[in-house]
Amino acid sequence: MSHEHAPDSPLADAPLECDADAAFGLVQAGSAHMIDIRQPFELELKGALPGALHMPFFHFKQHIGMRLDDEEQELLDADAPREEDVLSFVQAIRELEQRRHDILLLVCNSGRRSLLAAHLLRGIGYPQAYSVRGGMHALLPLLQTRR
Repeated sequence: MSHEHAPDSPLADAPLECDADAAFGLVQAGSAHMIDIRQPFELELKGALPGALHMPFFHFKQHIGMRLDDEEQELLDADAPREEDVLSFVQAIRELEQRRHDILLLVCNSGRRSLLAAHLLRGIGYPQAYSVRGGMHALLPLLQTRR
């Protein structure tokens, strides 16, 4: 798997993760895009990330032809998509394609799914995909104090 980075990228030496402070700073500076990969019910519980592209991870995995495990399928089934959700997801995929070489910061609740998502994105040609370490748990205090 390739782990190429743009030489002038602020995250050029980073592995697959970026800490929440750095991620927040990159987004505030307009140098990176946040992608919230949580399922819609998770957004309802904890709120959406302002300005983030929402692309539920399990839908993304299905879109690139990966099989979901039983737990993932159960979570996906609990969140049956409405037609507007499907259209929104297709639009998100198009927008993601336009950002292929940008810094992409993936966020889930804890940072576990986003780490897998960053790995998958790098494997299909998104060289600057990173997981935000700690996910929403780490970002929420920053969002609340820096508004």
